[in-house]
Amino acid sequence: MRAHLRFLILDDFDPDTGELALRVAFQPGPEPGLELLRLRLHLGRTGNPLEPLTRELRTHVQMPLPPLWEHGLKTIVHAIEEELAGPDGRNALRYLWVRTQLLHPAEPARSTPNHPVARQVEILRDWAHHLDQEGQSLRAAEILDRLLLLAPKDVTTLAYLAGFFRSQGMAEEMASVAERWIKAEPERVEAKLRHGEALVRLGRAQEARVAFEAVLKVHPVHLLAHLGMAQALGLLGGNPFPHLDAAQELDPAATASVLRETFDYRLLTPPPGDRNHDLEDLPVLLGVSGAEVQDYVQFLGLPFGGPDGSVRECELARWVGIMNRYALLPGGLNWSAPTPRKLPELG
Repeated sequence: MRAHLRFLILDDFDPDTGELALRVAFQPGPEPGLELLRLRLHLGRTGNPLEPLTRELRTHVQMPLPPLWEHGLKTIVHAIEEELAGPDGRNALRYLWVRTQLLHPAEPARSTPNHPVARQVEILRDWAHHLDQEGQSLRAAEILDRLLLLAPKDVTTLAYLAGFFRSQGMAEEMASVAERWIKAEPERVEAKLRHGEALVRLGRAQEARVAFEAVLKVHPVHLLAHLGMAQALGLLGGNPFPHLDAAQELDPAATASVLRETFDYRLLTPPPGDRNHDLEDLPVLLGVSGAEVQDYVQFLGLPFGGPDGSVRECELARWVGIMNRYALLPGGLNWSAPTPRKLPELG
């Protein structure tokens, strides 16, 4: 089976060099999946600026340049040349629209050139939807990011990207999109939760606490807000148990799942003078086997963020307390942190 052209997307235009960057996405065979050709067209030179694209298609895909691509690119190049001739033609911000242009090899209705902005938004959304359905979530997210250049407050896109960045562990991008989502929909609870979760991942626990507090003021029995608040307080060294108790009452199974799988038992600022325990000392300390300790580390979030991979006593005490309080182990652990040798001075 010969290669199948999917789309051509414009990436950027540099007014100083005259380079127009683009990518061609094609399916090389019968199996699902996309491959990309990246190249740059040089505007303002003698000859046909589309010749590098024509040559690459013949070499790598064994196909001619589709007439629709030729027509669409000539339209885009003409628009760029008109912009360049203007008094502010060297301002790169004038060419952000280039990144929103996408060409189908055969269907004008699925290509953005020559359509009004509202229709271009729907074309990009449709492409993102189909790519997501094909398992190309990264490509879908990229196209939706371009869509936001045309419709910055498109809440459907902001919600999708927040979820995508969350699944990819991209906390900074998730926080940025969630902030934009909150501005577009100030009352949207999910946007605030995504923002708080991103702040937790970034270690900005105090800001995350404020975000979750805002949700709980309006929705005092919101499960995810209580879990988020417990996480933020825990990282700050505060008391997470009132919020964990509330979450436990609302949904014991979901709370147990979070505490086993994703809860972070670290303290961002451990107390001065805190003890550290080596992993090999924990079996005797906790009265369990070495294999059980390894399971706790691998599957139950037992933190080992101290020097040389040791376990801080303050974090161990928090972890053991939660395991015992919510019966997350087959049998409870008969250990609690000893009383500090020196109590902090009272001012």
